[in-house]
Amino acid sequence: MQRRGRPDEELPWLRSRRRVLRFAIAAILLSGARITEVRGFTSGQIVEVCRRGVRMQAPATPNDRVIVAEKESGAGDSSKGSIQPLSWLRKPKPPTLPANLFKPKESLSQTFLADPNYIFKMVSELDDESEGGKRVIELGPGTGAVTSRLWQRYPEMVGVELDQRAMRVLAQKVPGVTVVRSDVLLVNYTRLAELRGGPLSIVSNLPFHVASQLLFTLADHADGVRSAHVILQQEVAQRIVAKPNTKKYGIPSVVFQLYADPKILFHLPPKAYFPRPNVMTSYLKLDFEAAAERRKALNVDPRDLRNFTNTVFNYRRKMMSNSLKRILSCHTTLINKLPEEYAKLRPEQIEPWEFVHLTQLIFGKKEFPRHFRRAWRGEFGRTVRE
Repeated sequence: MQRRGRPDEELPWLRSRRRVLRFAIAAILLSGARITEVRGFTSGQIVEVCRRGVRMQAPATPNDRVIVAEKESGAGDSSKGSIQPLSWLRKPKPPTLPANLFKPKESLSQTFLADPNYIFKMVSELDDESEGGKRVIELGPGTGAVTSRLWQRYPEMVGVELDQRAMRVLAQKVPGVTVVRSDVLLVNYTRLAELRGGPLSIVSNLPFHVASQLLFTLADHADGVRSAHVILQQEVAQRIVAKPNTKKYGIPSVVFQLYADPKILFHLPPKAYFPRPNVMTSYLKLDFEAAAERRKALNVDPRDLRNFTNTVFNYRRKMMSNSLKRILSCHTTLINKLPEEYAKLRPEQIEPWEFVHLTQLIFGKKEFPRHFRRAWRGEFGRTVRE
């Protein structure tokens, strides 16, 4: 029920701001000063906080919020000071883009990160030791909010952008950055790593539907990528880090836990973007360098593995013997067949390394390396099915 005299939209921020105002006035009083004037706050805020020594006055402008305090400094003398403006007592404004920038295209699902605090956190999470940051690649720099901070740390970085309007803005805002016009899904990252002198450090804030496809592209070029820091929908990020026997465990979990070490660094609220998306987002790190030895031990065709996991998880509630009927009829032999211990299991119960094992058995690859099995068991602490 709406309270009398308080607009509904004011309540969510007013509660916390009143607490801050209470501490501000208490700090002034503890310092020995006497509050003589308060402007720009409702009488309800002030009466509840401090009833003595406060004089109300209408604000000159809507943003004119001032506390004036007076403190005696000696024999009858007094000094007068003010705290102005109290920006942290104002209702926070949603982030917007400068007026001279282009409008985001709905057809491209463009949303731009506009909160400087999250931009700072994104850049601080990246650690690249290449000379001048020449191996740092930003995918989808957009209006340059993240690019300008990255460029300060890595002056030799490169951006990859598809929108020509964004490229014109970047040329004006960050003129020293090299920006290449290309579709990020068509870039040969292995070749680019050779040109830049080593594995790449990827930073990406792409439209959400493109970001998911990008991760599979990077997995195909895993040896050319050191790490990837990507903003994704929170639900997608949780699927990537999900463990077996959970609802979110699926194809992304298997693929990216085999080819990289995934970790969610932090979450971002919709209010950090302009325009605001309708979903929560997460900043995910894929450490491809840490999983290099594990990838070498896979000894399986990535296309076979992807085909196998896609087929299995299309029937995630069925037992393996039923969901694999079509594949088994084409590829199974007397030697390469589905082991009995897997026949009655569902896909969500199977570890990532076991998908590699099954792919090798069914598609006729070499024997599964036992040192890889031991390494996976030591890392995840799971019981291995012999």
